[in-house]
Amino acid sequence: MKKVFVLSLILIFSFGLINTTKAGDLEDNLKLILTQSQIPADEYIKGYVQPFATALGTGLGGALFHRGYSKTLPRFDVGVSAVYIPLPDEAMTFIFSGMTKPTVFGDDTPSDPTAIPGLNVDKFLLPMLHANIGLFGGFEGTVRFAKKGLGDFGDVTLMGGGIKYELSDLIPIPMFPIDFGVQAAYHKFTVGSFLDAGTFTMNLQVSGGIPLFPLDIYGGVGYDVSSLTVKTAELEPNSTIGDVTVDGENALRLNAGVSFTLLFFNVHADYNIGKYKSFAIGAMIVL
Repeated sequence: MKKVFVLSLILIFSFGLINTTKAGDLEDNLKLILTQSQIPADEYIKGYVQPFATALGTGLGGALFHRGYSKTLPRFDVGVSAVYIPLPDEAMTFIFSGMTKPTVFGDDTPSDPTAIPGLNVDKFLLPMLHANIGLFGGFEGTVRFAKKGLGDFGDVTLMGGGIKYELSDLIPIPMFPIDFGVQAAYHKFTVGSFLDAGTFTMNLQVSGGIPLFPLDIYGGVGYDVSSLTVKTAELEPNSTIGDVTVDGENALRLNAGVSFTLLFFNVHADYNIGKYKSFAIGAMIVL
């Protein structure tokens, strides 16, 4: 049974946490690539970590909203959100010099003696603290954060934020109480001192209530741009190839979900279709 790769300090989640052994395997595997003199390390690293960049782009661009309208000052939401990504088969291998090799998510005991092992994971879960804060003039701010210390390997850190603008007054639809909004967000993700990743997301949001029920239906269309950088000098001081950057394969994203609010508590969940499919959930105190 493959393990779930979890990155967060949010202890209330029962899914578990990334451990030092798993982080060490990632660092050791990247170092092994750099010390294999028979392969061009920069090209191998790009193929090896590319699905990681895409998975991070999927996770960091997800769970950003559950309604089309903006909060007004001083109202806010605060809670936790998470994105679950079942990794597809294509994320497990890549082609290098005409041969199939395991990616960072792939087989940890490859039969090919020249292949660098993967971490043997087929699921990716990204939980985080999440707050939405009402501003002036139809604007709303979003802040998200997670951090986990890994001892000698440093910290896994996620931080980001965004700005939303409500369009409901600009796109009136008589007889139908539908809200619209647009949002842009940026998130940064780091593992120790040797790996940085970033995702920029734009989306158009829409939501509407169900009469007589505390339920909203919401959805949106968005676009994600992601990249990941491996700092080889932090892994191997004698490395001469510099930083290796690879772009994620993220692009268009579609999502639809349901939001339930009762008094000061909200839970919501949505399904996302993009390069990698994903599920997003959230639980918040709303004021």
